[in-house]
Amino acid sequence: MSADLEFTNAKALDKDSIYISGSLDSMPAYSQHTRLCILDFQANHLWSKHDVDWWNAGLEIFVENDDTEWQLLALSNEGSIEFICSSRNPIVEKIPGAGVYSTDAKGWGYMRRLRQIGDHLYAVGGAGQVYKRLGANHWEHMDDGILQLPTVEDRLLLADINGATEDDIYICGGIPGAYGLEGRLYHWDGKQWSTLILPTTERLTAIHVDDNKKIWICGTNGTLLFGNWINGFKDLSSIDDNQLFYSLTKFNDRIYLASNLGLYVYDGTAIKEVRTGLVPELQDANVIDAADGVLWSIGSKDIARFDGTTWERIHHPDNPPIGGSSINGGKP
Repeated sequence: MSADLEFTNAKALDKDSIYISGSLDSMPAYSQHTRLCILDFQANHLWSKHDVDWWNAGLEIFVENDDTEWQLLALSNEGSIEFICSSRNPIVEKIPGAGVYSTDAKGWGYMRRLRQIGDHLYAVGGAGQVYKRLGANHWEHMDDGILQLPTVEDRLLLADINGATEDDIYICGGIPGAYGLEGRLYHWDGKQWSTLILPTTERLTAIHVDDNKKIWICGTNGTLLFGNWINGFKDLSSIDDNQLFYSLTKFNDRIYLASNLGLYVYDGTAIKEVRTGLVPELQDANVIDAADGVLWSIGSKDIARFDGTTWERIHHPDNPPIGGSSINGGKP
C-alpha cells in the first residue's frame, strides 16, 4: 500500500541511514496505524518499510550488553515495543499496565518516549509513568514518588527521559496549572527522584545530554534551558521566541532545535532561524537528530540532512517531491 505520509518520529542511525515513522494521510488523525521506514543509502534498496497497527510514540536504537548489532525499536502509545534486528525475526514486548485500551492497561495513559541509557532501556508516559527494562519482557516501574493515581485529574504528562549514566537521569514534561500545561523536571540520582526548580513555567518537551554537567532542555514558547541538577538551569530564550520546540540536538558545537515554525539554532548568544538554501526552505521540523557527523531534520513532509557544509533534501517515495526529488543548498 502506498499513500501520502505525515512523518511523526525519527531516529538517526548514521550518516547514510535513518529510521522514520509516519501516519497515512488517508486515515483519521492518531489512527492506530503507523508506517515504519528505513532509509539507507548503502543498501540495495534505498527505502524499506512495513506497517503496524498502532500509533508510534518513539523510536530508538538498542545495543544490548556487549552485542555490536543494532536493534531498531519502535514504541507504541499503548506500551508495546517492536524489536528489529538482522539476525532474527521481529519480536514484540509489552510494558505491563501501560496504555489506555490495552487489556492490561491500569489507567495511567499513553506512553511517550523510549531511550537507551547505559545498558538499559527506559520509557516514560502519562501520569508520571517511568519504566526500566531489566531483561527480555521484564519491565519494572521506577517512578516511586512521581507516579499518580489513575483517577487523577491534573495528569503529569512526561515527554522525555535522558541521562549521562543510569544514576544521573532527567525526565521532563508538563502538568496542568495556572498557566496551562506547566513544565516539570525531575532528576534521578540512582536512589530517588527529586523535583528541580525551573526558571520558567513553560511545558518541557525534550532533553539533550551533552555530558553530566551540560544538559539542554527545550519546550514551548521558544524555551531553551541549560544547566544541571547541581547548579540549576538558566533560561536562554528571549521574550520574542514563540516557537514550539519539539526536539533538540548538538551538532558542530551548536544546539539545533526542531519547531513548528522551522529549524533553529542556538549559537551561544541567541536562537536564530536556520537558512538551509533549499528551495523551498524547511517549513517545519518535528525531529532534529545527529549521527556520524551528519545532522538530520525531519518535518511533517520534509526530510533533509546536513554534512556541515551542504544541505540536501531527500524525497520519500510515498509523498510528492518537494521542489524536486533532491536539492542541494548552501551553508546555513
